[in-house]
Amino acid sequence: MPEAARGRQAKLGVMQRFWFASLLGLLALCAVGCGPRSIRADLDHHNLSDDDLLALLPQGQEAVIDVDVAALRAWPPMQALLSLIPARLLSSLSSLAGNPLQDVDALCVGATGLGSGAVESTLLVSGRLPKDKLWQDLARREGSREVTYHGMPLVEAGDRALVQLSDRTWVLGSRLQVRQTIDIFRGVDPGLRKQSSLMNALAMAPTGKQGRPPVLAAVLLGSDLRRRAHEAGVLRVFDEAQSIALAVAVGDGIDVGVVVSYPFVQMAAEALSQVRAHAAELGSRSLVKLLHLDRFVSPLVSVAVPQSKKRLTPELHLAYRLPGYELDDLLRRVSQLMSLLQGRESGKEGERASPQPAEPVRK
Repeated sequence: MPEAARGRQAKLGVMQRFWFASLLGLLALCAVGCGPRSIRADLDHHNLSDDDLLALLPQGQEAVIDVDVAALRAWPPMQALLSLIPARLLSSLSSLAGNPLQDVDALCVGATGLGSGAVESTLLVSGRLPKDKLWQDLARREGSREVTYHGMPLVEAGDRALVQLSDRTWVLGSRLQVRQTIDIFRGVDPGLRKQSSLMNALAMAPTGKQGRPPVLAAVLLGSDLRRRAHEAGVLRVFDEAQSIALAVAVGDGIDVGVVVSYPFVQMAAEALSQVRAHAAELGSRSLVKLLHLDRFVSPLVSVAVPQSKKRLTPELHLAYRLPGYELDDLLRRVSQLMSLLQGRESGKEGERASPQPAEPVRK
């Protein structure tokens, strides 16, 4: 073979080996780059912030409560308020965190099915939570399973599911609602802030002088819920109401604001009359006067407000404020009353548990 031909063949062999090696390298890069880690990293890249828990709730909620626990943590009366929470509820909170007030920074709860007898709630909680305990509490249930959805591991048991969205944020709810929350967090679907009906209701809540109040809540009053409230004898002011908003601000005392919307201003005026009548009746009760609690009713201020450019509907406004020293006195009195009632219940339980004296034997 001529020297020139051998040279061309050698160069061709080198080029073939070069392209073959390049192809193998490209395939290796694709194998690594398209693996599970790359997919997870790509999904994480589109994650929303978990600073706004309300925005991560799925749409379709009928009620929501948004609590800034970190803002309440430094409020002196908060510990006294916690002591008034029923032991059963406090135990449920402790299952999420050993010390809810210290370990939880924020929580948000959405609810559907109000008044239907099949209420479904979704909880988003952010803070320093016991990861293994939360996971195992659900994983130990019969029929539980661990699955992955959009790159996120979650545990499911029955219709309940739990997922950790980030290092500090968890979601507990139905399987559907938890998966919808993951879709929102991944940027696939819009969250609750796009639900205009509930957001309009929440926007009615009074705002604080310094930032947002630590407790915000809103409820859409459907026909089922109004009927249940009426049958239960709850204040008739809700019979014709459309929605309710609540805000609680703290500082030197406590400020509670409630706004209720109505279709017509006459309904708001009638509700105002009912509220004032109920407040007067409550303040005149013998037990209330005996415990000197009547002075804690008088700070309630109520007014009916007509529709305007800033208000979509007529509203009933309720405002209640207690300064710090009055709040401390109220909490002390409530605590004493609860201790008294618990003592009576314990006494009744003891009487029921004690053996009855045997009847004398008749000869």
